[in-house]
Amino acid sequence: MNSTSLATTVVEPLSIGAPEPAIGTTTPPSLDARPVIDRIGAGAPRHAATSGADASAAPTPGWRARVAVVAAGMCAFFTMYVTQGLLPTLQGVFHASVAELSLTITFTTLAVALAAPFSGSLSDRYGRKPVLLFSLAGLSLTTALAATAGSLHALLAWRLLEGLFIPGVFTATVAYIGEEWPARAVPAVTALYISGSVAGGFLGRFIAGMVTAHWDWQAAFVVLGAINTIFLLLIARGLPPSRRFRPSANLRASLAGLRPHVRNPKLLGTYAIGFGILFSQVCTFTYVSFHLAAAPYRLDLRQLSLLFTVYLVGMLVTPLAGRLAWRFGQRRVFVAAMAMSSTGMLLTLLPTLPDIVLGLTMSSAGVFVAQAMATSQVPALARQARSSAVGLYVMCYYLGGSIGAFAPSLVWEHAGWAGCVAVVLVMQGLIALAAWTVWRPAAGDAGRSATVRASGGS
Repeated sequence: MNSTSLATTVVEPLSIGAPEPAIGTTTPPSLDARPVIDRIGAGAPRHAATSGADASAAPTPGWRARVAVVAAGMCAFFTMYVTQGLLPTLQGVFHASVAELSLTITFTTLAVALAAPFSGSLSDRYGRKPVLLFSLAGLSLTTALAATAGSLHALLAWRLLEGLFIPGVFTATVAYIGEEWPARAVPAVTALYISGSVAGGFLGRFIAGMVTAHWDWQAAFVVLGAINTIFLLLIARGLPPSRRFRPSANLRASLAGLRPHVRNPKLLGTYAIGFGILFSQVCTFTYVSFHLAAAPYRLDLRQLSLLFTVYLVGMLVTPLAGRLAWRFGQRRVFVAAMAMSSTGMLLTLLPTLPDIVLGLTMSSAGVFVAQAMATSQVPALARQARSSAVGLYVMCYYLGGSIGAFAPSLVWEHAGWAGCVAVVLVMQGLIALAAWTVWRPAAGDAGRSATVRASGGS
């Protein structure tokens, strides 16, 4: 992902566990034939990679760097949705409406969306590790200071500031992975990053819920800020300085790289798909908290925090997504993933809690697979300035999360959980149709895809 979540992002661990072509053979590229990350590493020029003897002489980062990558993945998603499970509690504290409380998520994801393209450009100009450490320091500080908020408006301001620092974490980390590890190691390291992201998304919600249940919500933000500071020190020590990074000429040149992407129809379609993916996920987990906190379920804060364990399914399905994409093609896997997620959403309409939990698990699994498919398309469709292309994807992705947290509040007020489910089903149907259309391979690629599959290479 050179510079991103998708999932993004968020990256593309799509070749984990997939068979490798035999020595001496060539697998032709095709959007529907094999994991995109392999083609990026093997054949596409990287934005900042060196060439020749310098590139081959640079040592491969060791296990400490891999641990740092996992920690960076956790930090990127540790605080982004931290208020999701706390919304019923915050409603009692601030005496605010559901729509107003949903802004604690919207403000953060909106800030991520707005800052993402610029964070990618800053990373291209000033370096991966410096931007990563600066972003982590800002994120740790603003998270801890959010505990000082005495009103909902003050909390929203701190949540907005948190969101401005988050994109620098994942854009710099993903670009670092693509540059510093050999091409064949990139998928495995990328999988570590995504596993850290999934774990961070769960642990942030879980820890916040448990700390709030024992003390209060302010203590939760202090604890999360302290944990982020520990991760910052771990990453500063464990991640070696970049050896293959080459800075862009200037910041203006980095920003100029955005222009070709907004003129690329396939990229624009993929950006819209990313928007819909996070819209549906954020809508689901924002309003299911209110649904299950009310009668007849009346789950308390600890129980709502445990509900987010369904996120851990992402650590299992991400490697599986690579195998499925290799065998069946990314378009088919994406549509199947959306069908699975929509089926899960329908299950949440059943009255029993086990059925709802099963439905949320299925929905999350489908979304994680779809996220892997979508994010992997971006660097393949962008022929230049891939960091900027991924930054735009992240912008649209989190813009979807922002609107997914706030806009369905109108539906919730009038139609409850069933109305929110209907909104998610419509969105998932639209992006499944978009993926099937936008990612359709060219005629020549389709023929080569069939040849590759027939030979067992995909």
